[in-house]
Amino acid sequence: MKVESASKHYVTVSFCGFDQISRKLILSRFKDPQYVIELMEEPEDADLCLYNQEYLDEIKAIGELKDRLLQAEIPMILLTDADDVADDGLFRAITKPYQNRELSKYLYQVTDTFYALIKKRLKLRKKQRADKQIYNRHLSNAINPAQIQYGSDRYYAQKYVGLNADIDFADGQQVKAVQINANNYLFTYLKQAFELSAQKNKVTAVKSVYGTFYIDAVRKLIHHDKSADEIKNIHKIPFYKDTRVYLAKLKRGELDAMHAFDYEPFVWHSSINASKGKIPEDVNYRAPVKLTAWPDLSKLIVFKHAIRIMALWSRGVYSLQHTGKLLNIPQRYPLTVYTALHALGLITEVKRR
Repeated sequence: MKVESASKHYVTVSFCGFDQISRKLILSRFKDPQYVIELMEEPEDADLCLYNQEYLDEIKAIGELKDRLLQAEIPMILLTDADDVADDGLFRAITKPYQNRELSKYLYQVTDTFYALIKKRLKLRKKQRADKQIYNRHLSNAINPAQIQYGSDRYYAQKYVGLNADIDFADGQQVKAVQINANNYLFTYLKQAFELSAQKNKVTAVKSVYGTFYIDAVRKLIHHDKSADEIKNIHKIPFYKDTRVYLAKLKRGELDAMHAFDYEPFVWHSSINASKGKIPEDVNYRAPVKLTAWPDLSKLIVFKHAIRIMALWSRGVYSLQHTGKLLNIPQRYPLTVYTALHALGLITEVKRR
């Protein structure tokens, strides 16, 4: 007679700062059949948060997230290059390996830490939400439309909007914390090249540290000699201040041998990766804004709240600084969406009467 296995535990996990490959690598280690793992977008909505630190300037945001999660008794595992981060309650720091031969040991450490913290979290969750937890995948997906299976990025917002806390727009120092110099990022020059191409009806070139991009406004295409996989990580790096935009000395037929990308989804992807919850410093966040045209959402990365934000701005009576409060969402969402729409030339300020 077959013996039934122990009841399964449904747990939710949030991955912050991971690309798709590294997220899949970590998930592949969680093989215990007792646990059914689903991914959540927001760390505060999950049973455990895994955070992959890539940059030093993330320290403040990580500290704020850690405090919020510890207050809610949600475990957090920080994967970091630093070797002096101390564990704290349900918080664990794991130093990433410097050499490939240490990778196996590192992954075992992540796995062991994950299951140890998940067991603690399940005990706390049982105490916190005794009879209120619904363990039904379909109901859970209906209630949380941002929840994903990790093979898809369509609604995975945290990857794009970052973790910046809301600010007081009346405080100049706080405003600076959510501003970027758009001249340091690729999407700015793609927009300039597209406008020049449309004006002159010719192919334009963007010469950057990552090679030359050719923009054709007539066919709405971007051409480059590298594939999408080869250039997928170049958008969030602020290395473009010496970039040049000029009319290219070649004909459209000469571009056919290169890799081609649809202009709108390429620039959208570039701008939201550069933004990560921030806006260009020359944006007037006090001015009412209006959506001049809807982007082709079937081609874009559309994450949580993005459609609601665009719907609000299609009415043209709300400022960027008030959008978060009006929709009761974190400010980082409208800031990211605005940066992308601005890069595509699909949003404009409305003059007050």
